[in-house]
Amino acid sequence: MFVKPMLLTEHGKPFDDDNYLFEPIIDGHRLQLSFIGGKPKLYTRHSNEVTRQYPELHNVPLREPADVLFDGEVAYVNPVTGAFEFHTLQERYRMKKEPRIRDAKRSMPVLFFVFDLLYYNGVDLRQHPLLERKQLLSYILEDNAYFKKMLYVEREGSALYELVKNSDLEGVACKRKDSIYSEGRRDSWLKVMNAEYKNLAMNANRESFFVS
Repeated sequence: MFVKPMLLTEHGKPFDDDNYLFEPIIDGHRLQLSFIGGKPKLYTRHSNEVTRQYPELHNVPLREPADVLFDGEVAYVNPVTGAFEFHTLQERYRMKKEPRIRDAKRSMPVLFFVFDLLYYNGVDLRQHPLLERKQLLSYILEDNAYFKKMLYVEREGSALYELVKNSDLEGVACKRKDSIYSEGRRDSWLKVMNAEYKNLAMNANRESFFVS
């Protein structure tokens, strides 16, 4: 199962708003995980299947058995420095031979930061409010070494932006709590880019890396 993703629309500056929740934008690539009938399928935002690239994500840590579709961001985090390493994620993505992939699962495991739940046990949740989807996600998914629920704050977007800027991350996602999940760029999901982020030119080419 794959659905066309909802995307962020760029916004000029950070803000506080009781109607919004705010998440850090991390240095990875968009990923959907479909887990239906106990079978995992992984897709990039352009619908390219990458199930075999990330075997560590095949065992989904659900509180109880369920059919789900998650949306999120996959990344590699250096276990020593705690830094996101996009070049290591690229290396994982390029791997084609099973022995290399099995070795990489142990030596350079990825992390899937899940920020949305789009389908649950036969119910399409995309017309449900974001905060409701988040609450259900929090209940059914357990964190482990490979899966993390994306942290978010309510209202305090400016404070999160300062933390993101000081951590040299890409920016902040600003999402209306009542937003439904709609294909394409929507004004209910915004992104405020870190003005001091040093790799904007590189990022302009990164998206195309995951198209093919």
